[in-house]
Amino acid sequence: MEGKNGGKRLVTEPKKGPGGGRIAAIAAAALAAVLLVGYAGLCAYAGGRIYPNTTAFGLDISGMDREEARRAVQSQAAALTQGRRVELREPSSGAAVSLELEGLVSQLELELWPGEYDRGRAVTGIKYLSHLFSGETADISGDMAFTPEGQERLEEALEELSRKAGVAGNETTYRITEEELIFTKGRTGRTLDVQEASSQLRQAVFHGLSQVEVPVVEAPPAEPDMEAIREELYAEVSDAYLDRETEEIVPSVTGRDLDLEAARIALSQTADGKVCRVPLQLTQPKMTTEQLSESLFRDVLGEATTRVTGTAIRRENVSVAAAHVNGTILFPGEEFSFNQTCSPYAVSNGYGKATAYVNGLSKDTVAGGVCQASSTLYWAVLKANLEVLDRRPHRYEPSYVKGGLDATVFGNYGDEGSTDFRFKNNTEEPLRITAEMDGKNYLKVTISGTDTTGIHGEPYSTNRVVTQAYQTIYEASANVPQGTTQKDPERTGYNGVTIDTYQKLVDKEGNTVSETKLYSTRYYHRNETILFNPADLALWNIDPVTGIRTDPPPAVETPAGGEETPIPQETSPQLPPEETGIAPPPEAGEPTLPPVSQEPSLPQLTPPPAELPSATPEPSPAETQTILPPGTILGG
Repeated sequence: MEGKNGGKRLVTEPKKGPGGGRIAAIAAAALAAVLLVGYAGLCAYAGGRIYPNTTAFGLDISGMDREEARRAVQSQAAALTQGRRVELREPSSGAAVSLELEGLVSQLELELWPGEYDRGRAVTGIKYLSHLFSGETADISGDMAFTPEGQERLEEALEELSRKAGVAGNETTYRITEEELIFTKGRTGRTLDVQEASSQLRQAVFHGLSQVEVPVVEAPPAEPDMEAIREELYAEVSDAYLDRETEEIVPSVTGRDLDLEAARIALSQTADGKVCRVPLQLTQPKMTTEQLSESLFRDVLGEATTRVTGTAIRRENVSVAAAHVNGTILFPGEEFSFNQTCSPYAVSNGYGKATAYVNGLSKDTVAGGVCQASSTLYWAVLKANLEVLDRRPHRYEPSYVKGGLDATVFGNYGDEGSTDFRFKNNTEEPLRITAEMDGKNYLKVTISGTDTTGIHGEPYSTNRVVTQAYQTIYEASANVPQGTTQKDPERTGYNGVTIDTYQKLVDKEGNTVSETKLYSTRYYHRNETILFNPADLALWNIDPVTGIRTDPPPAVETPAGGEETPIPQETSPQLPPEETGIAPPPEAGEPTLPPVSQEPSLPQLTPPPAELPSATPEPSPAETQTILPPGTILGG
């Protein structure tokens, strides 16, 4: 039994403490977590940064984000070119030119790896560590753009180098005519390698080189810059028109454009040294300069002439007002104001004193007589069938134009209580007004334009009825010598009259298109006044109550003493023909007289009085309401 157990020693394994395996596992997991968090942080940091050991244009941009890197290289652009020059040299001939670099470069671009920052963070972290520990440097210099000025200087330098090297003359040239683009295609031959020159110049800027070799190659002529040619010849179509400020014709422009693809194909199919013609795409204006010149103011739309009478000053006043009106151009839709055109009615504006109506009396007033100019213009406006905006008749029937066709004015433009004559160009074309007085004192007003309707006006007045005839009234005045009489120049006689005015529209064949009553005008009466010496009341048989002479003057008698009783003499001062017109207020220092147009009962349309003297008026034409272009005349 002893051999059964003897001679063999049993080894007992150590006992493990409680939980010992778990501690080791936890420690390993914690270490892995720390590493994982650190790597995630690295990936997060690296995801928005340039990798280590990275340069651009000689500048270390490691660790920068994209915006920081862009700002850094833009600053570097100025530093790379400031104060520097580069020699462009053709090696075979030894020809060289110098090019200033400052101001040449406008922008430096970074060449970032496509999608580098869009990949997973794990890959980004690995890349970052790879760049960090590899010791290799990565350059991400991108392209360099030239400024427009720099590009032009480079091209000029290369052209000069071509001439010096003897390789110029194979470029394609062109010229532009009104209707076509003409190319003279260059010839295949020796030429500078412009593309290589540009690339070498960029390297010189990047790396601080002072010399660039520009090789000569055998090449076909380069295609010209078609886009630049198109921009050079392009023209927007525009119609000729009359400029409002200068009143001169602005010429029309024919639209021009170039079919780029057609031009490229045509040039490519042209042999070296041959001419290639490319038609331009032309768009004709609707109104050419020639058409406008021929149509502008070609037609007389309305014309009126009146004879100017009275004193030399009155005639001069009419002439001055006509000169202000003469040459006026009205564009479609524009309004004409006589007062705005001709005032201020003052000596400083060329006017003198002449007879005008003031408070119902005929008095010498500055600019007296200008109403003849406004009335003559109004008559022409009616003939042109333009739209009248404001017109008023005189207080008394005028003598230089038929009743109902007059237009009075008073006061400076914009003055309170002033009376104006206004009308509108309601045609589709500009109008020009000419107003001139000839050597025989005839005032002629012409309205010219472009007749597009063939319709013109033939205004007339009819149904003239004397509502109250003027009487001759005698008034005593101690200033009149005995045995004589004098007419009062301020109170000449006018009959009260009513008259109807019509507008007849006639086409170019002379056919009446319409006939419309414009208005009725009532002119007031004014008695003629004759002055006499109070001692001659019986001599002239004057009724002291009415002032009317009842009997003719007594016959001449010879008294016994042999002395003859003097025959009464009626004398009249030298008076001008009746001068109607409303003048503006006098200048400073002169008495201010109220305007006639402010007196009561002067409406533009005044019905005749209820009781008219028995008279047979002229027959009235049938009134119609036909409205035809270019406009409707407003009643006066």
